[in-house]
Amino acid sequence: MADNRRSSTRHDVDLVCAFAKNGAADDAAETRISNLSIGGALVKHARLPMGQRVHISFRVPNHETAISIGAVVRWSTDDSVGIQFDGMRPKDVWALSKYLESLPR
Repeated sequence: MADNRRSSTRHDVDLVCAFAKNGAADDAAETRISNLSIGGALVKHARLPMGQRVHISFRVPNHETAISIGAVVRWSTDDSVGIQFDGMRPKDVWALSKYLESLPR
């Protein structure tokens, strides 16, 4: 039986993002988000160590500014990284929530 400890549902998406593996936004490379929730994301990226600090920035269609946030690597494969967001500004939480609500289930 799978142990799914996520507190929020992940949604399949295909969003461009800027992803920095050292936790600094100024060292970001463009990649893609494969799934997304209020609490985290699956990012297309080479394996990273669990616990590493990263930074991600992405846009959702209903929000005029990018969501830019720190995160922590929770798991990793050869081509994907699962990250948990550290926290978001209230307006970003609102925008991301509205975007996720608009996606098909």
